[in-house]
Amino acid sequence: MIRRAIRSASASRSSAIGEQSRCSCLDSAAGGGAQRCRWHCGPVRFTPLTPTRLTDELATWIESLLPGRTRVGIDGATEVGATGLADAVAERLRTRGRPVVRASTTWWWRPASLRLEFGHQDVDMLLTGWVDSGSLRRELLDPLAPGGSGDHVTRLRDPQTDRSLRERRSRAEPGTILVLDGPLLLAADLPLDAVVHLQVATATLGRVLGPDRQWWLAGFERYRSEYGPVENSEVIVGYDHPSAPAAAWSRSADQ
Repeated sequence: MIRRAIRSASASRSSAIGEQSRCSCLDSAAGGGAQRCRWHCGPVRFTPLTPTRLTDELATWIESLLPGRTRVGIDGATEVGATGLADAVAERLRTRGRPVVRASTTWWWRPASLRLEFGHQDVDMLLTGWVDSGSLRRELLDPLAPGGSGDHVTRLRDPQTDRSLRERRSRAEPGTILVLDGPLLLAADLPLDAVVHLQVATATLGRVLGPDRQWWLAGFERYRSEYGPVENSEVIVGYDHPSAPAAAWSRSADQ
């Protein structure tokens, strides 16, 4: 993966509403992979932000990551607000004159016959078998990589009808930013340039997930322990209350 350590969007992140100790570096995938550690040992400080300021700071940071095309993931379920936050950040970038491509992994699910092959509540498949990561790489992420062709599609399959879509290819402009949201992003081992992880408590997930998705809670617990989204993301956003978020930013590139 091409992952850049974060550059702080502002110098005023010292005030904190909470701290978490972060020292370990976890593999990029359960099967092993290059380790990456975005955080110094010691407490991680969370800065309280308004929703508007969070959107502004994320947009500013994303603009600073790479001079050309940039692929950023918002790691979280739609139900906790990941899709809404990704939409807001994308719109803020557009108002600043940056070309943006928006996508969600929900539109890249495999056919139901494959993702439900081992049952309707198989956690292993939820983690690594629902998203067609090969197609997502080939049709969206690789074309939008630095040096990629730029010819891409943003959707593969309708998650409601389970039918393949025949979306026409679009050509991304130079400097295009991809904002991709979805749950369990690190489990798919996607070539993203940076990841923003929305951290929410299990109780919060239990409240917002529908009755048919309560079994996802076990998947999120596995995801935390096996894929280390807190340790392996550039930004952690405390998002139990989207109206009062708090953000922690990893060490800067020159540290």
